[in-house]
Amino acid sequence: MKRHESSVPARSLSQLELKRFQREGLLTDFQLYPPERAEAIKAALRDVLSRPSTAPCHQALLPEQKRVFDRHLDRRLVYELCTLPQIILPITQILGNDVMLFRTQFFEKPPHGLEIPWHQESYFWGVASGFVTMWLAVDEATSENGAMRVVTGSHSGTREHLPVPPDSHYWSTFTRAAIPRESDRIVDCSMPAGHFMLFDDLLHNSSANSTALPRLSFTARYARPDFARVHDQADYPDQGCVMVSGHQRNSGLRFLSPPDSGPSLAGV
Repeated sequence: MKRHESSVPARSLSQLELKRFQREGLLTDFQLYPPERAEAIKAALRDVLSRPSTAPCHQALLPEQKRVFDRHLDRRLVYELCTLPQIILPITQILGNDVMLFRTQFFEKPPHGLEIPWHQESYFWGVASGFVTMWLAVDEATSENGAMRVVTGSHSGTREHLPVPPDSHYWSTFTRAAIPRESDRIVDCSMPAGHFMLFDDLLHNSSANSTALPRLSFTARYARPDFARVHDQADYPDQGCVMVSGHQRNSGLRFLSPPDSGPSLAGV
C-alpha cells in the first residue's frame, strides 16, 4: 500500500499501550498533522463537505448522506488522510496486518448544537466488537463545544439502550440511548485540531456545543476483512471497502479502488 508523506512521524505502540487498549479500549495523544497545516486542511475538508459525492457507489444515498458519508471513496484528500502511517501503523498493531477501511463520516456540531446521547455502535449494528474507530479533531475539540466523552472499558459488552423520551434535548437522529453507570469512568477527549484518538466499541457521547462556532470532526473505521458488519449489514447497496494494509484474502467483500478526484494532501 502506498503511504503518504507527513511532517509528523508515525510511532509504534508500546506493549503497555497495546495492553491498555485491550483493557480500556482507548488510546489518545496522537497527532495527524502539525498546527501550521490545521487551517488549510480544515478549509479543504469543508470544501469537500460543501458539495455532494459524485462517486457511483453513492448515488442511492440521500443528499445529506452524500455530503458526510464515506467521502474516502470520492475525494483523494480524504482517502489520503485515512491512510497516513500515523494511523495505519497503530491500527495494524491492534488488528493485524490485513486491514480494510470500511466507513468514514464527518460530524459537524453547529453553534449551540444539541447533545449526542450515550450509545455504542455494536447495539445499532448488531455485531460484537471487531473494529477500531479513528476520531480526528478537525476543529479544536473542547468541553465547551462538545468534545467526545467515552466510558473506558465499556467495550467488554454491549449496554442496554432505552427509548429516548420525546421531550429529550438530544440530536434528533437518536431514538434510543444508553445510561452510564455510577461506577463508569468517563473520560473527556478534548484535543487540539489535527490530533486524533483510537477507540474500540466504547460507550460514548458528546455534550451540547455551548459556543457560537461550529465544531467539525471526522471518523474513520477500520477492521479485518472478515468483519461481519460489512458482510451482513451494508449501509447501502453499493457500499465498498478499501484495503489499507495487507491482503483481502478472498473475503467475499466488494473492494473499490482509491479515488483520484480533488486535490491530494500534498496539494493542500
